[in-house]
Amino acid sequence: MKHTTGMHLCKTCYAICMKRPKDPIALAHELRQRLAERGLTSGTAIAKATGLGQSQVHRNLYGSPRRVSRTLLALCKYAKIDAYERASDPRNSLALMEALAQVWDGSEAHARRLAKLLFAHRQAHM
Repeated sequence: MKHTTGMHLCKTCYAICMKRPKDPIALAHELRQRLAERGLTSGTAIAKATGLGQSQVHRNLYGSPRRVSRTLLALCKYAKIDAYERASDPRNSLALMEALAQVWDGSEAHARRLAKLLFAHRQAHM
Protein backbone atom coordinates (compact mmCIF):
# COMPACT_ATOMS: atom_id res chain seq x y z
CA MET A 1 0.00 0.00 0.00
CA LYS A 2 1.41 3.37 -1.00
CA HIS A 3 0.76 5.93 1.72
CA THR A 4 1.79 9.10 -0.03
CA THR A 5 1.21 10.43 -3.49
CA GLY A 6 3.56 13.32 -3.97
CA MET A 7 2.70 15.82 -1.26
CA HIS A 8 -0.67 14.19 -0.52
CA LEU A 9 -1.53 11.54 2.04
CA CYS A 10 -3.56 8.54 0.94
CA LYS A 11 -7.23 8.62 2.00
CA THR A 12 -6.64 6.26 4.93
CA CYS A 13 -3.69 8.21 6.33
CA TYR A 14 -5.48 11.51 5.79
CA ALA A 15 -8.52 10.30 7.73
CA ILE A 16 -6.32 9.10 10.61
CA CYS A 17 -4.27 12.31 10.73
CA MET A 18 -7.34 14.52 10.58
CA LYS A 19 -8.95 13.00 13.70
CA ARG A 20 -7.92 13.77 17.24
CA PRO A 21 -9.43 12.69 20.56
CA LYS A 22 -12.06 14.97 22.05
CA ASP A 23 -11.25 16.73 25.31
CA PRO A 24 -11.61 13.96 27.94
CA ILE A 25 -13.62 16.09 30.39
CA ALA A 26 -16.05 17.19 27.67
CA LEU A 27 -16.25 13.59 26.46
CA ALA A 28 -17.08 12.36 29.98
CA HIS A 29 -19.86 14.98 30.17
CA GLU A 30 -21.25 13.90 26.80
CA LEU A 31 -21.15 10.27 27.93
CA ARG A 32 -22.97 11.02 31.20
CA GLN A 33 -25.73 12.77 29.25
CA ARG A 34 -26.09 9.97 26.69
CA LEU A 35 -26.08 7.27 29.35
CA ALA A 36 -28.62 9.19 31.45
CA GLU A 37 -30.93 9.24 28.40
CA ARG A 38 -30.78 5.43 28.61
CA GLY A 39 -31.62 5.53 32.31
CA LEU A 40 -28.05 4.81 33.41
CA THR A 41 -27.26 7.46 36.00
CA SER A 42 -25.06 5.73 38.55
CA GLY A 43 -21.54 4.44 38.17
CA THR A 44 -22.69 1.05 39.41
CA ALA A 45 -25.48 0.78 36.81
CA ILE A 46 -23.17 1.92 34.03
CA ALA A 47 -20.48 -0.57 35.10
CA LYS A 48 -23.00 -3.40 35.16
CA ALA A 49 -24.41 -2.49 31.74
CA THR A 50 -21.00 -2.11 30.11
CA GLY A 51 -19.12 -4.90 31.86
CA LEU A 52 -16.45 -2.47 33.05
CA GLY A 53 -15.19 -2.08 36.60
CA GLN A 54 -17.19 0.32 38.76
CA SER A 55 -14.08 2.17 39.95
CA GLN A 56 -12.88 2.64 36.35
CA VAL A 57 -16.27 3.96 35.30
CA HIS A 58 -16.47 6.32 38.25
CA ARG A 59 -12.92 7.62 37.74
CA ASN A 60 -13.48 8.26 34.03
CA LEU A 61 -17.01 9.67 34.15
CA TYR A 62 -17.12 11.50 37.47
CA GLY A 63 -13.46 12.32 38.06
CA SER A 64 -11.30 14.62 35.98
CA PRO A 65 -9.88 12.40 33.25
CA ARG A 66 -6.66 13.79 31.78
CA ARG A 67 -6.68 11.64 28.67
CA VAL A 68 -9.01 9.51 26.60
CA SER A 69 -8.39 6.15 28.24
CA ARG A 70 -9.38 2.67 27.11
CA THR A 71 -12.25 2.86 29.57
CA LEU A 72 -13.54 6.10 28.02
CA LEU A 73 -13.21 4.53 24.57
CA ALA A 74 -15.15 1.46 25.73
CA LEU A 75 -17.86 3.70 27.20
CA CYS A 76 -18.01 5.65 23.93
CA LYS A 77 -18.41 2.43 21.98
CA TYR A 78 -21.22 1.33 24.29
CA ALA A 79 -22.95 4.72 24.06
CA LYS A 80 -22.32 4.99 20.30
CA ILE A 81 -20.40 8.25 20.69
CA ASP A 82 -17.44 9.14 18.50
CA ALA A 83 -14.48 9.81 20.82
CA TYR A 84 -12.73 11.77 18.09
CA GLU A 85 -13.27 15.12 16.49
CA ARG A 86 -12.18 16.14 13.08
CA ALA A 87 -9.23 18.48 13.05
CA SER A 88 -9.23 21.51 10.83
CA ASP A 89 -7.85 20.95 7.37
CA PRO A 90 -4.31 22.37 7.49
CA ARG A 91 -4.65 23.55 3.90
CA ASN A 92 -7.13 26.15 5.18
CA SER A 93 -4.53 27.78 7.44
CA LEU A 94 -3.06 30.82 5.73
CA ALA A 95 -0.32 31.11 8.38
CA LEU A 96 0.72 27.49 7.91
CA MET A 97 0.71 27.68 4.12
CA GLU A 98 2.73 30.94 4.12
CA ALA A 99 5.32 29.44 6.49
CA LEU A 100 5.56 26.32 4.35
CA ALA A 101 6.00 28.42 1.19
CA GLN A 102 8.88 30.32 2.82
CA VAL A 103 10.65 27.22 4.15
CA TRP A 104 10.11 24.53 1.50
CA ASP A 105 12.63 24.40 -1.36
CA GLY A 106 10.10 22.75 -3.69
CA SER A 107 11.69 19.31 -3.83
CA GLU A 108 10.01 16.07 -2.85
CA ALA A 109 12.99 15.10 -0.68
CA HIS A 110 12.72 18.37 1.27
CA ALA A 111 8.96 17.88 1.62
CA ARG A 112 9.58 14.48 3.23
CA ARG A 113 12.17 15.98 5.62
CA LEU A 114 9.78 18.76 6.63
CA ALA A 115 7.04 16.20 7.18
CA LYS A 116 9.38 14.18 9.43
CA LEU A 117 10.11 17.33 11.45
CA LEU A 118 6.41 17.99 11.93
CA PHE A 119 5.73 14.41 12.98
CA ALA A 120 8.70 14.50 15.39
CA HIS A 121 7.36 17.74 16.88
CA ARG A 122 3.93 16.15 17.39
CA GLN A 123 5.50 13.12 19.09
CA ALA A 124 7.64 15.30 21.36
CA HIS A 125 4.60 17.30 22.53
CA MET A 126 2.14 14.49 23.21
